[in-house]
Amino acid sequence: MALAIQGARLDGGQLCSPNMTSWPRRARGRAPGDARGAGLVALSLALLAGCGGTGGAAPAESPAPAPAPAAKEPFDIEEALARETGELPARELRAADWSARAFGAGEAKIEPKEKLVAISIPLGTDTHVECFVYNTMLDSGEVIRNFIELLDPAKVEVARVVPWEVSVHRESPAVFVQALYLVPTAGGKAAGLLKIALHADRARPIACLHDEVGYVRTFERLAKGLFDSFESKSAAPRPEYTDTVILRLDKVPVGFETSDLLKDEGGQRRWFSRSATFLPRDPKSLHIEDEASNVLIDPQGHIKEGVWIETSGGKANHRIELSQKKNFEYEYSGEVEGKKVQGTFTPAAKAWLSSPVATASALARLLKKKGSFDLKQQEYMPSVDPTKPVDVQYLRDASGAVTVSLKTMRLVGSLAPDGRPEAFEISAGPPKLTVQRAYVRGKL
Repeated sequence: MALAIQGARLDGGQLCSPNMTSWPRRARGRAPGDARGAGLVALSLALLAGCGGTGGAAPAESPAPAPAPAAKEPFDIEEALARETGELPARELRAADWSARAFGAGEAKIEPKEKLVAISIPLGTDTHVECFVYNTMLDSGEVIRNFIELLDPAKVEVARVVPWEVSVHRESPAVFVQALYLVPTAGGKAAGLLKIALHADRARPIACLHDEVGYVRTFERLAKGLFDSFESKSAAPRPEYTDTVILRLDKVPVGFETSDLLKDEGGQRRWFSRSATFLPRDPKSLHIEDEASNVLIDPQGHIKEGVWIETSGGKANHRIELSQKKNFEYEYSGEVEGKKVQGTFTPAAKAWLSSPVATASALARLLKKKGSFDLKQQEYMPSVDPTKPVDVQYLRDASGAVTVSLKTMRLVGSLAPDGRPEAFEISAGPPKLTVQRAYVRGKL
């Protein structure tokens, strides 16, 4: 995917399009690998043990960049951004209970810590790729937000932040984000490029970073190879069913949702869903949100109880618990925007609420029949309304297109044969927001 900043040059410390009729070729600082904020990634180590809400230390102070002598040739950021390494050999990585492979210019340094294992992988460039294997599940968006915030606005100027890839590896999504930034030096403003990759594995999430202009595809290949080859003795139990959809804004990947059907220790079925979105607020920042839900399903496929959590900017938007009572009554309690909420409701149909599994099964049966259908039901969506269920309609017309309507939202597209989403466009006006299934395994 071509980067939005490709083809630009630095003009007085600002990014300028190469199709402008005239611009002074400036920023005669050192090569971007040498004047990129004194290696900001190295300063992230103090934060990493606690990012994602685990309560670690705060990031260390950034030292001032060293003065940069004037270069003999003008700095061409287009050329610097296009830099890549040649072929590098794959090397074994091993820790106490896991192994993996990652290519590199030399042997990686592996350092176990209290809550993670840190890996430093040389590329033969000015900086190493730093990877971190965690021992507990993390909020994907919150981890990436913490890394982006290592770019201290008092010391650097962020020019652009953009997600460039969301893909699935070993049944879990991976998100790739890059931040282009500028650093004042004695010779003018120099450029830096912080690249972040996060593999959202339930048991052993992995984050990788590289702080150097260019090497985008090199970093992507290294991270994907590590994610694909990782084998752990403490892997999470394999779900009966799993699927992942990717959210795109026009062609830019801006989020994912992964859903798993699991059996707990008591043999009961649980629907566990987690998602993260990285929506551009402007060229320099992202609005990042995490959502997760854990729903206990009764033998008939109804919601027995569940927990729903949504966080943004390091704070909880809501945390809601729901449970069956009697006579088709549900009780909810929790917090929304810091305020406590509690109450009961009874669905209009005087029936227990359908779980995502029951809804998909009902839609799968309707999909097998020819012609149109119209399924209306109430579903529980705390992000829309935590105090009562929401009316949802699934309508297939004569053409075969399926429209999902709730409140003011409307999605048009197609369902997979198992009744789960295949591809939908969210009718919210330009730019186009789409949801596309990227991976599925198992049966409901």
